[in-house]
Amino acid sequence: MKKLTLATLALACATAQANPIETTIVTATRTQQTIDTTLAPVTVIDREEIERSQARDVLELLSTTTSVTITRNGGAGAASSVLVRGNASSHTLVLIDGQRVGSATLGTTNLSMLEPEQIERIEIVRGPRSSLYGSDAIGGVIQIFTRKGSLNGGISPLVKAGYGNKNTSKAVVGLSAGDDAAYANLMVTHFDTQGIDNLESDAGLNGDDDAYRTSGLSLRSGAKVGIADLGLSYQRTESENEYDSAFSPNALLYSHSVIESVSAEANLQLLENWVSTLRLGKSKDDSLNLNDLNPATRTSFTTRRDSALWQNDLHLGDHIVSVGGEYYDEFVDSTTNYTEDERINKAGFAQLQSDFGAHDLAVGARHEDNEQFGAFKTWTASYGVDLSESTRLILSKGTGFKAPTFNQLYFPGFGNPNFVPEESENTEVEVRYHRDSYGLSLAAFENDVENLIQYNPATFTTDQISKAEIRGAELTSFVRVNEWLLNANLTVLRPLDKATDNDIRRRARRSATISADRQLERYSYGIQVRAQGRSYEDAANNQDLSGFALVDLRGSYQFTSSVWVQLSLKNLFDRNYETARGFNNEGLTSMLTLVYEPK
Repeated sequence: MKKLTLATLALACATAQANPIETTIVTATRTQQTIDTTLAPVTVIDREEIERSQARDVLELLSTTTSVTITRNGGAGAASSVLVRGNASSHTLVLIDGQRVGSATLGTTNLSMLEPEQIERIEIVRGPRSSLYGSDAIGGVIQIFTRKGSLNGGISPLVKAGYGNKNTSKAVVGLSAGDDAAYANLMVTHFDTQGIDNLESDAGLNGDDDAYRTSGLSLRSGAKVGIADLGLSYQRTESENEYDSAFSPNALLYSHSVIESVSAEANLQLLENWVSTLRLGKSKDDSLNLNDLNPATRTSFTTRRDSALWQNDLHLGDHIVSVGGEYYDEFVDSTTNYTEDERINKAGFAQLQSDFGAHDLAVGARHEDNEQFGAFKTWTASYGVDLSESTRLILSKGTGFKAPTFNQLYFPGFGNPNFVPEESENTEVEVRYHRDSYGLSLAAFENDVENLIQYNPATFTTDQISKAEIRGAELTSFVRVNEWLLNANLTVLRPLDKATDNDIRRRARRSATISADRQLERYSYGIQVRAQGRSYEDAANNQDLSGFALVDLRGSYQFTSSVWVQLSLKNLFDRNYETARGFNNEGLTSMLTLVYEPK
């Protein structure tokens, strides 16, 4: 197989790496492969890019990647949505170290609670992956890998402290150790800000700033014992978020939330060509909503999820055969009465990856048995061919499905128990081109989603439309010039409700990011521009959400090999903009950070 090394990484990513061929991913195929061999459209945000971006939360990291847009109902910590290729936020599966996380009532994951300092890398796979992961993976999969321990045989500390405007502070303390036989990483984080006034309306008590604070603990460890590679991952984040409500203007509302996940994994080298993986995991998404003026008024929503995976990978020459089974059980515990509060999912899947020199093939299928909705079959097929040493053509087709959330089915006055699962069929073609110091990727896709469920602000309930058609194209490019690294991406969408030919609400037809970073011996600096076109707040397309462009600056200076300082200025020109009608977004934000981390 011809290798598209340096460029393919940058085409798949929003960032180029120093040694791209060494960068491996697992999310696209559930097997380890280098980025240059994958047939899926993938973005990898590695530790170097996380540091360079100086992002305050995971949403900032995701918002600059190809075909990903973010909506926020206010500032830091506010309710948000991650839209991949114009698909609903609930159409993107989120994993932390392989463990499925998120709320079974909302159908989404509160990614704003996760601190970038806890993360080793993020893998974003665009397009359906239900053939591997089942429900929720219509638009794509986002997998977050927490930081592993140092592998240099010593103990490495990390201390980070930052302060910014709006009385914002951040503190991080970590310790890692390890060698080739075992590793461990422990990290504690805290973030606090007085926030902004999230709601545009100042009626009643809504005119105050809405503070947000979060604290996190993450632990990841592993060891080699005989034929087994053992791993343990634990992550817990608690947050408290003040918020406003147009429906309760005379209340002082806030929420206390917890995201927690734990997973234990064993990779067993049973034979030279046979690896068997066992993983057990649990996750929790807990939200408690309170009113300071009426403590007796409270609502709570807790999702618990137990899961198990058994996967077997056989390496047969130039072919990899993967066969596995997966189980997860979702529970809902709430002050709201749900007609049903538990469902079990069982699945079996198989995948074949074949290398025929200049040609590559990957096909997979999954049979899912959902306790509420019965059996669903999904599949994916991808074919890649090297047209030249520098050019590769990839064709893909796949299906997906999404089971309705408990809120969409059973929430009083909002849900509809007659809703059926959403189903999709995606077709795409991609061309990748590269030279030593520059490259680009151009992909076109069409995703047809049947029985799409969406919120209707006119009725304050949910609707199920017969069919949505999301057509789009995405361009990703990079250039290295001396000490400069230039990245750019552009996404063009046509997200239509086929019954009306109106745009699906809150889907921007245009989005783009361009960045330029220069790395010198002791200091670095960079600029980033993120732009988003017009979208609509309502299904009738009568209420515009104007387009916008935001400019960010960032820089760092290294005093010693272990100590450096960072400065970031986000939304430099203090631009007012909306991603959800009636909600403010943050203006100019600044952060000065001191870091101690021996290399």
